[in-house]
Amino acid sequence: MKKWIANIAFIFLTINLIYSIKGAIPVAEMLFYPTMAFSLFMVLFSFRITNDIIISKGFKLFFYINFINLVYYIFFEFGDFDSFKYLLSRFTQFAIFSISIFMLGDKFLFHLLRFIKIVTIFSLIASLVFILPDFGDRYMGIFFNPNEFSIIMVLGFSVLLFQENRSNLENILMLAFVTSIFLSGSRSAIIGLILSLFMFIRHNKFSYIFLIFGLLIMFMFFLSVDKTNTFLRLFDESLFYNRQLEYIYAFETLMQKPFFGYGLKNYAFIDINVIDFDNPIDFGAHNGYLALLVQYGLIFGTLIFLLLFYGIVKVLKYDYCIKNENQNQFIFLKFILIYTLVNGVTENTFVGINYLQSNLFWLVLAYLLYKIYNYETSSLSD
Repeated sequence: MKKWIANIAFIFLTINLIYSIKGAIPVAEMLFYPTMAFSLFMVLFSFRITNDIIISKGFKLFFYINFINLVYYIFFEFGDFDSFKYLLSRFTQFAIFSISIFMLGDKFLFHLLRFIKIVTIFSLIASLVFILPDFGDRYMGIFFNPNEFSIIMVLGFSVLLFQENRSNLENILMLAFVTSIFLSGSRSAIIGLILSLFMFIRHNKFSYIFLIFGLLIMFMFFLSVDKTNTFLRLFDESLFYNRQLEYIYAFETLMQKPFFGYGLKNYAFIDINVIDFDNPIDFGAHNGYLALLVQYGLIFGTLIFLLLFYGIVKVLKYDYCIKNENQNQFIFLKFILIYTLVNGVTENTFVGINYLQSNLFWLVLAYLLYKIYNYETSSLSD
């Protein structure tokens, strides 16, 4: 039982992955609610977990965000059941991450990297086995969304890129990840791929020019094939226009309730009344920053962003606390943070409960802040 509790964050992330697979939402929900209920029960009825983990200074970022959510709920949405569910879900989500980080200790990073490798390679192989690309539509494999698929492919490529002593099989898998990213037609995934390569080259002194040439050759190949290829979607100006409309509608939604927003339950929300039906859109606010402001309003949203970016700046600045460890592993963790921030311009990061990239972001940020806290605490005691 203790082993299961220690790995509960990875169980939760696996459920996130299942939510993204076509036709698997009923299975995901069957697993999600018992996991959340068990985790909440464990926190509420275990003094040790509450005292040593939930209110620990090592996890104060989560504590402050939970406190802001509670204050917002009490003053603006008290009695709203849907917002109360979001409040409990966010609290339980953060508790799950904190428990795994605390209980696994120094072994946490090994478990995290292994988990990312397993789920990304599984996603790639299962997609290629069950749904072959047809070079006509955007490729999304076994997933219901090509953007979600492409994000997982970027993570798979990057975790292998930053790994030392890759095998020939892993090099082939990296090529397969890159091919899948191009076939998905996702601009944000291409940016993620470039960001990953840039961070790797910047922190490794040897030349990696052959990989860059390989990507350029692949780029030219996809341009030369059938003109219906969704790779050409990357250059479709109409899609930029559609995304621009989403930003405009999200901003106009925010201006309807600028100070205190639309409430905890309304994340990734666009008010239907501001939409011009001559130019309709199919999705919510495809921008994590606007989505959070629409949810909380400018006052509470600013508080969340201040906490968030304080933690990120602290993590990016404290390189010296990991000087005796595998640098590439920690650069990969920083890549996850930066990629999520960049992807927040085009996706609803930060606000969701069941979005894999968002949850990896919170988990990695919490782990690095906890590691810094332990380093500083041990330095003071010395």
